[in-house]
Amino acid sequence: MTQHRSGHTEQAFRLDPPEGHSRRPPDRSLARRLSYVAFNTLNRLVPKQRKVVLHSMIDVEDGVLALLEELSERQIPATVLLEDPAHAVALRAVAPEGVKAVAKRSLTGVLCFLTAEFVVTTMHVFGDRRPPANQVQINIWHGEPPTKIVARFFPDTGGIACTYAPVCSTMGRAYRAAEFDLAPQQVPILGAPRNDRMLRADAAAIRAEVTGEERDLPTLLWLPTHRAGRWGDRERRDTASDTPAGLPFTSEELDVLDEWLVKQGARLVLKLHPNAAVRWEGSHRAITVLDENYLKSRGLTLYPLLAAFDGLITDVSSVWVDYLLLDKPMIFAVPDIEDYRRGRGLNLEPYEDWVPGPFVRTMAELVGALAEVVGGGDPTADERRLARRRFHRYADDQSAVRLLDGLGLTAQR
Repeated sequence: MTQHRSGHTEQAFRLDPPEGHSRRPPDRSLARRLSYVAFNTLNRLVPKQRKVVLHSMIDVEDGVLALLEELSERQIPATVLLEDPAHAVALRAVAPEGVKAVAKRSLTGVLCFLTAEFVVTTMHVFGDRRPPANQVQINIWHGEPPTKIVARFFPDTGGIACTYAPVCSTMGRAYRAAEFDLAPQQVPILGAPRNDRMLRADAAAIRAEVTGEERDLPTLLWLPTHRAGRWGDRERRDTASDTPAGLPFTSEELDVLDEWLVKQGARLVLKLHPNAAVRWEGSHRAITVLDENYLKSRGLTLYPLLAAFDGLITDVSSVWVDYLLLDKPMIFAVPDIEDYRRGRGLNLEPYEDWVPGPFVRTMAELVGALAEVVGGGDPTADERRLARRRFHRYADDQSAVRLLDGLGLTAQR
């Protein structure tokens, strides 16, 4: 074992899965497995047309939207497959005009998938099967890889099947190739299309929309990851603790934070993870809570929201890697870090030594770090610049351009 300055002790390598995950393989009936084989065979046999289908597990997602915008500029038609057809209205409110949206679980949706030469997704569309030679499947995922453990490193999965999985850096390539079980050549360093929307956002207008008359107060965005997640009727716990949590602090601690913010004339905008199993039940004067319904009702999405505030509070969410491109202060509030280590686990360890900002474990430490930022300080600016060079080859808003150019999807004449 090795002791680091962070206080974290590395354990010897072991093959046991983390405490927060089952040791059993997925429960798939023979009929379901046969249906996958049949569908995969059909996909290999159906002739493909030069068209693009896009899909996200949360339907209205910034990576998909950035690609839709670039496809529209190139006059290339695209179809979005929706997990929930009710989200069509919200998608059309933020997508370019003329985008076609269909229910994934419909005959039209299935035919769109089977006949498309190019399929883009943030997870997988119909099962997780190896793409046929006549169909290019691009997995843009929903975050950079060097934070939480995913895919091949989970005991129940063996990678993510796709043709390409673009990333932002050589470090990202190494992790994604290992996690998704891909060759390095399948992991091009192009940047993340979702970041295009963050870098192009009208930050002042979004800030005014969310904060109203308090727009001039120092305001940070708080993005905690989920500890207990819900996907439809399926739940997963990522921490070793049996107590699910929407936030890593108690209600009493949040009351203390709220009181301090009021006295300082500062504010927090809290955006909960869309898959968090625990809903927000608090009521505070200086903490504004946003959920997916709030964003959809105002034609907002997450990545433009990132640009609108003075800094970020997060934890083990990979959003901080993308946020490096904004060059704003970050605070890492993770009082349950050991609980998370024993559960889902982390890639970069010791995590405390990798993050480019104060790492706090208590509410008192969080208030101290916030006081520095609210007072105009930025003590970890040099750390962020080093991290940006480490995690990003590109710092521009052209990731969607590079991806479509690489696929040969040029403007139609």
